[in-house]
Amino acid sequence: MRFLNSAAKARAGARLLAGLLLAISYAHAAPLDEAIARNAALPKAPLLAPALFDAPERLREVRLSPDGTQLAWLEEIDGKAELSVMPVAGGAARPLLALDPQDRIQWSRDGAVLFVSQAGGVAAIGVRDGAGGRIAAFPKDGSERLLGIDTARPRHVVLQHEDSVRGTTRLTSLAADGARSVLYDGPGVVGAWLPGPDGMPLVLRRQEADFRQTLLRRDGATWREFGSCKALRTCAPLALSPDGKRLLLRTVHADDREALVEIALDSGARRLLHQDPQGLADMVATIPSPTTGQPMLAAYQLPALRVAGLDEQGRRIEAAIRRRFPDGGLLVESCAANSCLLAERGARLAHARFWLLDLRTHAFRPVLDEVRARATMPAEAHLAERIALRYPASDGTTVHGYLTLPRGLPARGLPLVTAVHGGPWGHVDGGYGPISQMLANRGFAVFEPNFRGSTGYGERYTLAPGADYGNGLVQRDIVDGVRWLLAQGVGDPKRLAIIGGSFGGYATLLALTHTPSLFRFGMAAQPTPDFAHTLRVSAAEPPRPGQPPFRQTLATLGIDPAHTDAIARDAPRRLADRVRAPLLVVASGKDEKIEVELVVDYVATLQGLKKPVSVLVDPDEGHNPRSPVARRAQAHLLLRMLQRYLGGPPAPPADEEVKRYLARTLRADGAGLLTGG
Repeated sequence: MRFLNSAAKARAGARLLAGLLLAISYAHAAPLDEAIARNAALPKAPLLAPALFDAPERLREVRLSPDGTQLAWLEEIDGKAELSVMPVAGGAARPLLALDPQDRIQWSRDGAVLFVSQAGGVAAIGVRDGAGGRIAAFPKDGSERLLGIDTARPRHVVLQHEDSVRGTTRLTSLAADGARSVLYDGPGVVGAWLPGPDGMPLVLRRQEADFRQTLLRRDGATWREFGSCKALRTCAPLALSPDGKRLLLRTVHADDREALVEIALDSGARRLLHQDPQGLADMVATIPSPTTGQPMLAAYQLPALRVAGLDEQGRRIEAAIRRRFPDGGLLVESCAANSCLLAERGARLAHARFWLLDLRTHAFRPVLDEVRARATMPAEAHLAERIALRYPASDGTTVHGYLTLPRGLPARGLPLVTAVHGGPWGHVDGGYGPISQMLANRGFAVFEPNFRGSTGYGERYTLAPGADYGNGLVQRDIVDGVRWLLAQGVGDPKRLAIIGGSFGGYATLLALTHTPSLFRFGMAAQPTPDFAHTLRVSAAEPPRPGQPPFRQTLATLGIDPAHTDAIARDAPRRLADRVRAPLLVVASGKDEKIEVELVVDYVATLQGLKKPVSVLVDPDEGHNPRSPVARRAQAHLLLRMLQRYLGGPPAPPADEEVKRYLARTLRADGAGLLTGG
């Protein structure tokens, strides 16, 4: 047989790759076809007010007491929060006091006190009478913080104080009456500990100067290293084995997914105990047994919230949840002797719903529904599912994401909006998304890719791009997903749009620059038009106290900000002449990550080239806008773009507050958002 020449080899390789991709495509498409058919058979949802999708949750910080007899929660009302408690067995709720909505609550170990973590310190509130107040004030320099409940003492929390001058950490047990006792005072940054039989720290996790994490055990009056975790990776001590000879740790296993491992304190030998049975996602939490304190359940977030049992009781709980909630979407918050508190957070729940699971009968009982019902939110029956996707990239790698479809409509021919998440080191999960639900309600399909570089699928997936954040691997994953969906009969190729914030905004600019004929319009919020420049500026900034330099974080991700020529060559601001589609840019005057001048200069270049660009600049907002009117205004402009360029339903008229806001912040309207359509 003759060897194939290079051209023949290329043709054969192309045929092989095409066949492989087709086979992969069919394998991935089968469950998608079923989901599309189910969605099309649903009754259509009524058109809802856009503001309804972004209403804040009223019920938060729901906590089950350690003995399982009481529930505590915060109810947010008009910018204030009310702390209440209620007996689980039945009876009226008792308001205790008003708090700030940002406050966080935790039960004391004996269930007699609620500790409140506040911006400036810690408060202790007696559950019986609501008496109490602040028991510790934190220095304004941020050197002290609440580390968590002291599990070795009945009514105590642990404070961490970092002395940057001495390079030491002091751990202090703080009682509900304000009394303090020192648990540890020594070198390094100690961020986690586990007590021995005497209630004093037996195991510590210490962060070294190079941000490597060292695991130490107490040996008399000295501390000895028995293990370590790489810098900037999860390293969460969970419990000591019943005999006190092994540490159970949630950390990265085999340089890939986060898992539960066991480390011998004497030898440092490691053993894998549990990782995702689906071989897909990082473990995000464990839930301890109320009787032994050992990890009883493992929690996973992708593609949907789910739990896996780690012992006999945990497996019974897992089985009960699977029977009642076969599609997942439930997270076990905590367990007491006879019950567990669960939070349901599915795609069609704008606000979480809470349940108690009886561990004797395995029956589920909803709790706090009357509080939840006081909130303003869209009805579950009117919301769409988030369909988990696994699609082939052009190099054959499986990439993940989600698709949201309008209820009761065929997928073929729908206008399709691609919404790119920020980070880029973040991800979209299967829970509720206000933007995707608002768009689906108005007749748009929404694609949300978790491109390579996204977190949650293991370290290898996150590190796969290296420095390829120009018009390279990451951007191809996004565009490949759009084209794959079109090939599966989802969307109208003539009615495509792309939107995103932060990195998602940058990806939007890349898409309009390097695939200018694919999308009809783009909306980029807080984008950088030059990612290489932004990386260099961010890497040069001094680190915050206790935080690693951003340059080190980038090195962990395979990026050297001094060598980003490939990213710079693809920068949207260098190639502004390629943009054809209308573009809305949103910038913030107090953006701490993206220089507003860089964004404004890019927009000015587009304007000079007579490109259809609109720009909104809010001088008072930061990188993540918090103002409700700012969010409403951006949603209004997006709906105007969808109406004009993709044929969506008319946008509801802007209220007077939004009109005044736009009059002040919309600096140019070359895309004709307020004058056209």
